[in-house]
Amino acid sequence: MKLCDFVRPRSIEEARRYLHDLGPGGIPIAGGTALHFLLDEKPVTAVDITRMGLDGITEIPGGYRIGATTPLADIQAYRAERWAFHEVCRRLATHQVRNISTLGGNICRVFPWADLPVALIALNATMVIRGDHEIKMSCDEYFQSQPARLFKNGDLLVAVEVPALGPHMGFGYKKEVKTSKGFSLMTGAAVLTLKDGVVQNARVAAGGAAPFPCRLPRVEEALKGNKAESEGFKSAVASGIDNINWKGREGLTDDYAQHLAGVVLCDVLERALTFAKERS
Repeated sequence: MKLCDFVRPRSIEEARRYLHDLGPGGIPIAGGTALHFLLDEKPVTAVDITRMGLDGITEIPGGYRIGATTPLADIQAYRAERWAFHEVCRRLATHQVRNISTLGGNICRVFPWADLPVALIALNATMVIRGDHEIKMSCDEYFQSQPARLFKNGDLLVAVEVPALGPHMGFGYKKEVKTSKGFSLMTGAAVLTLKDGVVQNARVAAGGAAPFPCRLPRVEEALKGNKAESEGFKSAVASGIDNINWKGREGLTDDYAQHLAGVVLCDVLERALTFAKERS
């Protein structure tokens, strides 16, 4: 990415005007930690959106609202009842990167190794987009393909709303890496809702070795109504992931990527089960 100019609007309306007028020649920027992955050499103007009050975490009815320019380090440090999203940011890159990289930057252009989309899909987050009016979009729709398709005419992602976890709900997350700060080879996340030791509802997602972060509905259906235990988890995962076109990276074969997906997802479900038991 070749930056030829830099502007710093003070309001959402001013930023949207810049982006609308610049069209393909403008790009919103906050932390800027992923610009070196964008190989297009076409000159663009950077529109800095970090002075518009889009950072911070607030409690809302039923959950939490995270501003799009909130640094990942702030999400990692945040603690509240029925909140677990900090666990995802704790293992993302290095602390220096987390101080700069933002929530919105991580999910407005999604790379195969991206951590946050997988967790947000499992948590059933809602994306808040500001166009002429503010609209809310489910994460399932938002992550159907590259989110860049949604930001036309100066539209901006302004926040993400993450539901609070209920007393019988558990969250599990894991990513497999070659080095402690490396990109993910496989990422898994799950939220389980339990009643009397039986799975009432499940949301399961994966990324890293998937072509794009995705929800796994076949795994979810195999879990529902069954006892929450290791053998059931293994059976549900084995029967629910063979339709995904797994892709190995960094020397992994595709077959091994599928095997790794099974291992990581079973670990994630075990973590969600433990979480739910501890919070019941």
